[in-house]
Amino acid sequence: MKNKFLITALAALPCLLTANASIILEGDFVKTAISDNGTLGFGGTTTPGLLHDATGTGTFGLDYLTPGSPWEIFSINSDQSGLLTNNNTGSIAISGLLSDISGSSAYDNAVNWTGTYNTLFSISTDTYFNNGDERVSFNTTITAMDDLSALSFLRAIDPDPDNYPGGSANTDNGRGFGSLAAEDWVHSVGSLSGLTLGLYSDSSVTHNTGITGPWSPDPVNYLAGTDAGNGDYAIGIAFDIGSLMTGESSSFEYHYVMGDQLSTVDIPTDVPEPSTLAIFALGMIGLASRRFNKQS
Repeated sequence: MKNKFLITALAALPCLLTANASIILEGDFVKTAISDNGTLGFGGTTTPGLLHDATGTGTFGLDYLTPGSPWEIFSINSDQSGLLTNNNTGSIAISGLLSDISGSSAYDNAVNWTGTYNTLFSISTDTYFNNGDERVSFNTTITAMDDLSALSFLRAIDPDPDNYPGGSANTDNGRGFGSLAAEDWVHSVGSLSGLTLGLYSDSSVTHNTGITGPWSPDPVNYLAGTDAGNGDYAIGIAFDIGSLMTGESSSFEYHYVMGDQLSTVDIPTDVPEPSTLAIFALGMIGLASRRFNKQS
């Protein structure tokens, strides 16, 4: 059921000197892409952004991401770096390299993006899901190349399941649901369709969720538990990492989860670590391998 651009280590060699193309990943329920700036979506309004078929037949219709003004981001903030944001519309504060690692992953579909910012830190994110999943999972590792303080990370999206001609850009939003704590779960529900997209994490790294309008790229607004309520707003989850000394790393796992209604979202339980061997470039020198482990 997969239809992707496969990049082997050999084929990736020429790409080390140029920008890497986005990589498309497709399962039975989910079709998405990871761009060369490490965000979801092929880029801007180009499909696929984030597609979901609740029937599991690979019949993908409306896109959660590409309608209106596409906005799927990750941000890093620290005393030393200030606020840095990569946006799927093309705004890039941190450059990196993209590799398809499905062949070495425990998952059917897996991509690694690895970047560095000056001499302050490196960041690596594995994006992965199985063909039968109704979610997209992430494992991010930030490694300090110099001492860092007040370090935080954010993943956020403007969800648009009903944003089509005659539809609505508004979603019904909330933090927490049932047994899910507000710091672990934030969701958007299409005001017309009921289609649901949320962010979830049970990481031991301190985290919180938020709903912001105007859409905020700053982790502080999500760590504060901001709740703007219903509307054309962004949802996100942020991690409060704190201080990292030179050479120290912090890893955390989080997920975009989907369902045809809020009560059927695919909340992950007992998700194994990606167990991937990511291949990436070290400057212009060549390839190096590194294994990423989840800190639970």
